[in-house]
Amino acid sequence: MNFILDIFIQGLLYSVLAMGVSLTFKVLKSADLTVEGSFPLGAVVGAIALTLEVPLPLVLCISWFAGWMAGLLTSWFQRSLHIQPLLSGILTMSGLYTINLMIAQNRSNLPLFQINTLFTRPSWMRVEQTRFYHLGLLLVIALILKFLIDWFLTTKKGMMLTVAGDNPELVSSLGENLGTYQSLGLSLSNGIIALSGALVVMMTRFYDLSMGFGMLVVALASIVLGDSILGSTGAKITTMAIFGSILYRFSIASALALRLHPSALRLMSVVIFVVALMIKPTSFQSLIKSMKGS
Repeated sequence: MNFILDIFIQGLLYSVLAMGVSLTFKVLKSADLTVEGSFPLGAVVGAIALTLEVPLPLVLCISWFAGWMAGLLTSWFQRSLHIQPLLSGILTMSGLYTINLMIAQNRSNLPLFQINTLFTRPSWMRVEQTRFYHLGLLLVIALILKFLIDWFLTTKKGMMLTVAGDNPELVSSLGENLGTYQSLGLSLSNGIIALSGALVVMMTRFYDLSMGFGMLVVALASIVLGDSILGSTGAKITTMAIFGSILYRFSIASALALRLHPSALRLMSVVIFVVALMIKPTSFQSLIKSMKGS
């Protein structure tokens, strides 16, 4: 029972990351590498805010804003300096490594075990009910975020954002500024990714400088898994991201249950990603298209 609960808890926790990456990969049709810098940025900002006893809702808002600014920086590289999108993400990711270290006061990790977070068990709740509390809370967070993204994509700006990914020339022909919508997409995406980093820190009560390494592969594997199973059903990208994230965590948990060494998890992520692409080749074509668009 605990095995299944942990899969859903981890899946829902990282589904926020997958939904954030979906906005660039599935909507903007762009491969943005900023994620490996904005994820730990949200985490370290959240960690520092927690140590300063900032109210928990405000912690999440601050982390989200930090990620938003990271996405805005990537967009600035693209629009003002005319740097290719893929390289812009790499530059932002590299710069954020030092910025994250500075925010953490030159410490590579921050333990938060004595600090109350969003996932701290209420005093009236029994210890054995903690997993159910975490599951319920994460389900609420994931669903709220899902419905907010779904709603936004039905608004005028959201629909123009989708058009910016599908047919950039059409945006310009409609008299709209393409760069504005690309900036909006990158900022919104990285804000959600940073929010995911803050949630992970709250759950684990520990920040590590290298926690963003490999997060892009994790997110893409989740997205492609969800797309390979639900893509033909007409499901929304957020639904596919949540489902794919849970399925990805099930694959990882199954590998650990078979006594796969934890050090091999990065390799396992790559294997899952490749298998998912083999299941649905169109996902591979979308990935190549986004890379070319970058």
